[in-house]
Amino acid sequence: MRDLYQGIGQAVGERTILRHKDGDEFETWGDVSNRVVLGNVLLDPVCGDADMLYDYTSNGKLLWSGRHLQHGDETQPYRNMEVFTNCATAATCTLSFGLLLQGSGVGRCYDDDMMLVDWDYAPRLYIALHEDHPDIEDSEGLVDYIYGGECSDRQEIDDEYIVWHTVEDSREGWMKALEIYETMTFNRDNSRSLILDFSLVRSKGSPINGMQGRPSCGPVPTIRAFTNVADNVVGNGHRPWFQNMLVDHYFAESVQVGGARRSARIAVKNWRDDGILDFIRCKSDHDLWTANHSVGVDDKFWDEVHSECTKVHDEYHSADDVFDAVTYEAYHSGKGEPGFLNLHLLNNNEDGLDWEELYKGEWAGSSKYVFNNSTKEFHGALARAVHKKEYKFIVNPCAEITLFILGGFCVIGDIVPYHCSSLNDIRNAGILMTRALIRVNLMDNMYNTEVTRTNRIGVSLTGIHEWLWDSFQCTFDDIVTDKEISAEVGQELEYVRKYIEEEAKEYSRELGLNVPHTFTTIKPAGTTSKLFGLTEGCHLPSMSTYLRWVQFRKDDPLVTDYNNNGYPIKHLESRNDITLVGFPTRLPFGSMDIGDKIVYAGDASMDDQFEWLRWLERYWIGDSGNQISYTLKYNPNIVGYDEFRKTLKKNMNTVCCVSVMPQIDATAYEYQPEEQITNEEYEFLIGRIYSMKEDISSGHIECSTGGCPIDFKERKLND
Repeated sequence: MRDLYQGIGQAVGERTILRHKDGDEFETWGDVSNRVVLGNVLLDPVCGDADMLYDYTSNGKLLWSGRHLQHGDETQPYRNMEVFTNCATAATCTLSFGLLLQGSGVGRCYDDDMMLVDWDYAPRLYIALHEDHPDIEDSEGLVDYIYGGECSDRQEIDDEYIVWHTVEDSREGWMKALEIYETMTFNRDNSRSLILDFSLVRSKGSPINGMQGRPSCGPVPTIRAFTNVADNVVGNGHRPWFQNMLVDHYFAESVQVGGARRSARIAVKNWRDDGILDFIRCKSDHDLWTANHSVGVDDKFWDEVHSECTKVHDEYHSADDVFDAVTYEAYHSGKGEPGFLNLHLLNNNEDGLDWEELYKGEWAGSSKYVFNNSTKEFHGALARAVHKKEYKFIVNPCAEITLFILGGFCVIGDIVPYHCSSLNDIRNAGILMTRALIRVNLMDNMYNTEVTRTNRIGVSLTGIHEWLWDSFQCTFDDIVTDKEISAEVGQELEYVRKYIEEEAKEYSRELGLNVPHTFTTIKPAGTTSKLFGLTEGCHLPSMSTYLRWVQFRKDDPLVTDYNNNGYPIKHLESRNDITLVGFPTRLPFGSMDIGDKIVYAGDASMDDQFEWLRWLERYWIGDSGNQISYTLKYNPNIVGYDEFRKTLKKNMNTVCCVSVMPQIDATAYEYQPEEQITNEEYEFLIGRIYSMKEDISSGHIECSTGGCPIDFKERKLND
């Protein structure tokens, strides 16, 4: 069994993955591998993969996504697929909110023709709460109706002009409340009032069984999201696309406050839309920080940008205007946003779409969540809008997966070539992960129709730079400058990819499923790679030695313990409830005797990084349907605006998508998750720290059943 990387790896494990066993003892990585494999193979009990799957997982050759590592156990066949999916798309505010609550990253298309809800027609909204609710004081100023006595009191004001809805104490309950609000708004039912009663929602700090006992945020964050919509969106004269962006933003804020995870979102808008120039600036103008923003472009856009002739599509803008606005905002705002998304290069596979069925509005919903009949008309109208669109697919927030804009999922998992002993070992890891991901698609989910149609998976890579050096004695520079080396290494990636594709087709036929529409990808792997101290996905390492700053509540007793043990401490002026603890980190990659051949993010030229992406797309992605998540870093002190524009104009249409970010000056922001330090500073800090056991759990993941035993069956894959 491979041990977790001591320091930040153990810390990440204890915070997000490892469950408590007896007393205060955490699971081992072997325990995690045990229960995750058990949950997965129970989806197809006759698969025969358990033995090898455990071996490859426990030895770090397979690195499951955090969703699987956190939730995977013997209950998996009875749970909904959403909590095991990495990413999703949504076409409504309700679906976006619901999926965020389940932990999915969510992409949404905000094209004008998709914005069928005008929030100026929302019903009058009132919030009710029983006077005995423990969070009544925290809700001060947010509640319109505080009542006492039995719930029958509500009948006194219940008539044809008032809809009283009691919010159930669950994620589905919160989602249902927004569904009612959004559907009434779609129907322009603003002659009535909607009262949402949150009295049944458990109080702040109560345990959530479905999240291994993590504390509930209580009703207040969700109440605040509803009141923000009523106060700041309805009747404020915004265009529908911006209204819906605001609604999604407010509810995403409430999810983040809930503490389950960050709200990972991407907002995409087509370059031809009338409001595109406002969209390009809206993140800076309105601080919509909960989503990444990208402008959807196509080959026609790039033809016009590269042409000397300017074609104005309406009285407002041309392709040149959009290109200039995006590059100016991305460079001068310092945010690197918005980006470009090449819609024409995505896998626009419409095979199996039954539009007549989609028009019925039943394309969303599961055994766990049933939409109201009144919502189906709304969903049917959205299907008609999508049918008319030229481009019907966008990406997830990290941009490595192609997904249907009406709604879809993908499940992703990494293989780690660096931890494998041979090319055949890498191939077997890819085959095992392929089969495991396809099994997840058998689970009940919100988008059953689309999951059945596409059977999407994404077999990803991480720790690539370690593998390049260990197996080929080559680095990033060799790949982008030496055609012979790049072809040799690329052919090994291609060899593994083709086995993945063939296994996916064969296993899907065995299970009676459609052939997957997507096969390979590269995801960020920012959290899970830290478990074994690996470079993340295909990203260049950010720095050799650094402090990893982790946020804690100011009153967390762990802060005092860390301070006493010699860890660096910071207090944020902008957030007086937050304290930062710094964990000295040095990744093993920096100790592999590579010398000055290591290339760090920000040191590589933009052109070389585009070449790196093209190489990976050619050999690892091929025609397999997905793309690569990559953040291309540049130093704005070296790369001027004119060079920035020129480089994007030359390269941007040669890859599906990429995030282009400035190498940020850490002194410009109060909080940076990573701060570079020298080797001397690292050694000094390590010398004064009494314990490197980085127990950074801000709410440990507890499991009353402990580790789950598994009866392994022998399974061999042919060499």
